[in-house]
Amino acid sequence: MSTQSKTRKRLIGIGVILAIIIFLVILFLPIIPVSSEEIEPRIRTETYWEKEPYQVEREMSRMLINDKPTVSAGRAIYYSVYIDITGKKENLISGIVVETAGYDINFYVFDQKGFNAWQRGETAQAYVDARRVNNYKYSFVPDHSDYYYFVLDNRYSWFTNKVPQITATWSYKETVTEYKDVQKTKTVTEYVKVSKIRYVSLFQLITRA
Repeated sequence: MSTQSKTRKRLIGIGVILAIIIFLVILFLPIIPVSSEEIEPRIRTETYWEKEPYQVEREMSRMLINDKPTVSAGRAIYYSVYIDITGKKENLISGIVVETAGYDINFYVFDQKGFNAWQRGETAQAYVDARRVNNYKYSFVPDHSDYYYFVLDNRYSWFTNKVPQITATWSYKETVTEYKDVQKTKTVTEYVKVSKIRYVSLFQLITRA
């Protein structure tokens, strides 16, 4: 075989090898762009306001009685007030009794049990027992939740009506729940569609199809 024939065969062999290599490169190398949509998580921080409870002790005051009645001769009148001391501290009832016509009057304060006994004419334990007063300041501590009776007694007078000014104020301390606005943050995950381009080989494209 001539040298020229050998050279031609060698070139043909090399060309076939190169063709095979190029074919394999085209077949397996990722060179073809393919677009697709994917869902990806996106994390963000969100700020919000929330009402947060807290407790505070407050000094409270409540007017129970503020009146100026006429108490007829030989009569007694009373005011019935329910006082609930549950959850309260340093309870105190205070006030004044002033006989504005210049006379005097009896003044008592009872709880329910004491008032019932007083009405029956029995010996009664009074929180306030003031006889024949015309300008009197008083105070007492209610020691249990109950109805309390503030009595203006003019039964000892046969002819004279009395016109007393009476006040009663309840003061105490109480723990109450209040609310304040507090700024907080939280992490929120959202899922969004994202367009992507990736490269695949001709072999992957053919086999996927």
